[in-house]
Amino acid sequence: MIGEAAGTAGAVLTLVISALILVVLGLVFFLVNLWIIQFAAELLKLQPDASMVVLSAAILSAASMIGSKHN
Repeated sequence: MIGEAAGTAGAVLTLVISALILVVLGLVFFLVNLWIIQFAAELLKLQPDASMVVLSAAILSAASMIGSKHN
């Protein structure tokens, strides 16, 4: 009985830790995409609105995550 509870608690703890790691990695990935888009806009001498830069980074991040899931 106690062994099952300890196994379940360990599984929940592993789930929470892995979820936090995935959220942090997702934010890092988003920030890298944001930096790339801003750098490219500066390189091309464009003046995009900040909301459009964030939207572009979000679309790029989501598309790459979805694309990496499927072979």
